[in-house]
Amino acid sequence: MSKLNSLETLEPNESALIREMTDILQRKMARDYPPGQTRRDAHPKTVGVLKGSFAIEPDLPPELRVGLFAKAQSFDCWIRCSNSSGKIQPDSVRDARGIAIKLLAGKRKSSQTDAELGQDFVLLDTPVMPLGTVALFRDAVYYAIESSPLLLGVKWLLTGHTGVMLGLLGLLGRPNSPLDIRYWSTTPYLFGKDQAVKYSLIPMSRHRSKRPDAYTDAYLTDAMEAHLSRHVASFDFCVQLRQEGMPIEDAAQRWSETDAPFVKVASLHIPTQTFRTRARHDLGELLKFSPAHALPAHAPLGGLNRARAAIYAALSSFRQRAA
Repeated sequence: MSKLNSLETLEPNESALIREMTDILQRKMARDYPPGQTRRDAHPKTVGVLKGSFAIEPDLPPELRVGLFAKAQSFDCWIRCSNSSGKIQPDSVRDARGIAIKLLAGKRKSSQTDAELGQDFVLLDTPVMPLGTVALFRDAVYYAIESSPLLLGVKWLLTGHTGVMLGLLGLLGRPNSPLDIRYWSTTPYLFGKDQAVKYSLIPMSRHRSKRPDAYTDAYLTDAMEAHLSRHVASFDFCVQLRQEGMPIEDAAQRWSETDAPFVKVASLHIPTQTFRTRARHDLGELLKFSPAHALPAHAPLGGLNRARAAIYAALSSFRQRAA
């Protein structure tokens, strides 16, 4: 585990809990997929892989000219939209929805990912993560896979964590399109040396998708295809500067947008394109996204990010070995 930042505090038994989750999830992947067909453990259902550009705003105030955002510049990027369930299921099933952005350095090649800058942004369509600590994350993984979700509900009821169950249910939705919804990082990230931020993507497209007549197995992909066949899509990329007292180690607690409003620092532009191709699908399986894939000035913070970084790395290696 990397050295802690001064803003961070280890949870009790954190390393052991992360190792246990890694082992459980690796066994699950081995059971769920035959050799050569192993998929991601988290967000295995790709809704679409899009090409775009990420442009840093000019003339940012000094406190926002940090790391990647120090000067106005533009990066090509890959964008993966996904469903968050650990199993591949139809888009029609209520679920949380994710978006991951990988910034690229140099000229982009359509079939290669070796020009990576070293910066990913991983976001979800919720401002908080109900499983806000490593201990709660471990309980969810253990009881869902190795034991019984019913027993987990009883445990959380007895230990005063009923809000976690309600929060998880609140994540389940059916948006009209992944291009029309707001996303948040849910977890904090370093912004320079001693400041922390959370990220948010706010949709700014003029075109918005209508609610479908029927929620089909691929209705989200259909909506993006219809959108990008004729219209561009765009988002404002914003940061929320942490104020005193806002927690680093509990991602279930929302940082007040009244006390700390989100401020635009970049634009995400997605041009019209054809993305429903075998090459783009294959690229989606090759791309790797992680909170840990970040420039030092934007390193991930907090227990959930420490757990995700370790687990993603271990399971990615397992997936490669199983290919």
